[in-house]
Amino acid sequence: MRPLDKRIYVLLAILAVSSALAIYIFGIRQDMSDFGVCYQGGERIRQAETLYRISDGHMQYKYSPASAVFFAAFTFLPYEWAKLLWYCLELLFLAISILVFMKTLPDRKKTKTFIGLLAFLILAKFLGREIQLGQVNLLIIGLLAGALFFLLEGKDFLAGLLWGASLFFKPYAFVFLPYFLLKKRVTIILGGGAALGLGFLLPASFYGISGNILVHREWVETLSLSTPGLIETYDNASLYSFLQKLFVGPGGFWPEILIGLALVAIGSVFLRLMRSGQRKSLPRPEILEAAFLFLLIPLFSPLGWYYNYLYALLAVMLVLDKIDEFRRGLKYAAVVNLIVIGGTLREILGRALFTFYTGHSLVVLNFLFVLFCLSYLRLKQQA
Repeated sequence: MRPLDKRIYVLLAILAVSSALAIYIFGIRQDMSDFGVCYQGGERIRQAETLYRISDGHMQYKYSPASAVFFAAFTFLPYEWAKLLWYCLELLFLAISILVFMKTLPDRKKTKTFIGLLAFLILAKFLGREIQLGQVNLLIIGLLAGALFFLLEGKDFLAGLLWGASLFFKPYAFVFLPYFLLKKRVTIILGGGAALGLGFLLPASFYGISGNILVHREWVETLSLSTPGLIETYDNASLYSFLQKLFVGPGGFWPEILIGLALVAIGSVFLRLMRSGQRKSLPRPEILEAAFLFLLIPLFSPLGWYYNYLYALLAVMLVLDKIDEFRRGLKYAAVVNLIVIGGTLREILGRALFTFYTGHSLVVLNFLFVLFCLSYLRLKQQA
């Protein structure tokens, strides 16, 4: 590499770091409220105090006791320094996820970086909100991206450990359990079980054995009590919330019926995609199947917040990678859909239209179409 090239890379690195720090100082540091909840959970478990308190209201800690052990490490730093560290780690998790997903794409070196950057821009509003809140989804995606990498490399136990570790924070990755069973990847399940077993035991070092059992019971009770009241919240963008808002007039039983039918329909489509991948002996069919399952996380989670569609990162990258292989009409529709996903900002739509789009969870329709695009690629033997 020529000296000039080295200087350019150094300048780009300095610019990237400077920009990240400026964004933190002027736009992120004032919030990170969700990380504040995690930090508080870390403080409480270090003191063997109750994690789950109704008095905390909306900012109640809802993650597993094992996750509080993880966040306890941050409490050895003052809160402001811990926030900065978590911000840097979130950027690291995002970079790792993009790089791993880029590696799974076909070997087209001239386009991989462009696809990764374009996917980042399309999902920037979701990623930005995630980082602004200091949420844990980028950590989960990083762990699952690592699990996918090891799965493709045939290192199933390591894949299982990372998959199981992601469940400490949110139970989203349980969507992969039926998939691993159908694929007969028993070693992954054993690795996940080992991680979960360790995660269950860790809080006992603070609470003792009986206290550890009690705190896990409190966690389960907290989840069951707090979830129903948040279904129709403005920025809940799950499929269930979309249906609940759509049919709030006719009666409460319609959303339950429709979500059941949707689950059966999408599950049937996914099974067909798996069978198609096996029959055609496609190279690494797990990539598209993982992208499909990632996208089911925000769609079917009862609390699929608007920013949770950052889980569509791999799916969007696959669609971008294969966009030229769509039929003309579908190609144009896919391009428009991606533009809508990335461009539905308050600054572009205006306050009223943005409020309508977000409040009615219309983003669900955009990502159902992304699922359709993934299905098209598989059935046309393109991925």
